[in-house]
Amino acid sequence: MRNLLKFISRYNYSITFFLLLFISFLLISNESFILRSEYFNSSNYISGSFYKVQNNIFSYFSLGKKNEKLENENLSLINQLTQLKSKIKPDSTGDRSGLNFIKAQVINNSLNKSKNYITIDRGRTHGIKKNLGVISNNGVIGKIKNVSDNFSTIVSLLNTSFFLSTVIKETQTLSSVNWDGESPKRAKLLYVPKHIPLEVGFSVVTSSFDSLFPKEIEVGSISRINQDVNSNFYDIEIIISEDFYSISSVYVVIDSLKEEKVRLEILD
Repeated sequence: MRNLLKFISRYNYSITFFLLLFISFLLISNESFILRSEYFNSSNYISGSFYKVQNNIFSYFSLGKKNEKLENENLSLINQLTQLKSKIKPDSTGDRSGLNFIKAQVINNSLNKSKNYITIDRGRTHGIKKNLGVISNNGVIGKIKNVSDNFSTIVSLLNTSFFLSTVIKETQTLSSVNWDGESPKRAKLLYVPKHIPLEVGFSVVTSSFDSLFPKEIEVGSISRINQDVNSNFYDIEIIISEDFYSISSVYVVIDSLKEEKVRLEILD
């Protein structure tokens, strides 16, 4: 207590000055609209910044739920779109009824081999069978190779043994896509005759002739055309529409009419 009194007596002028200064500032701020505005604006800015950071943190940790919700909505929209197309074009081979889709998560994905495979978390108990097509929101992924009760492996489009039946959208020319084992972003477009007029940028889509995919699922776009080859066909390269480095969710195509179609073709 003695030390406190000694401190106050020694610095009484300074203490009195800062006390009066504080009282003066308080009185001025109460009377001045501008200063009050500055004070409240500063408070709002600080609190607003805090809540913004807080909201960003909560949003980050809820991204998983949001992504799952969006994927389920995408699946629902894909099924609805397929049913709508079947009503609008009932005579179209690729746009007919009997199509459904099962969502799956990618749990393994190889990219650096000549024959790449993808593993998903859906299997026999979920309705998956061999030789079903697999797509994503961006385009073709591959086809089901092997199935267990809870998992399946997919022959990736990035597999040199996988040939996909396709159509050049602008010319309706039948073709085939095959990966040459080089870049995971590019593939070869095969069996396109040289008399077909082509341009860089033309779209390549599924034909549905192989009974794996609905009609006109994106595969890629033409990026290079070389007709100076000793063949009746172009040497064509396409950019694959799907980024295989970042796939996380896929949709397995369930075609209830596929077996009927295959049995009929076998009889021929």
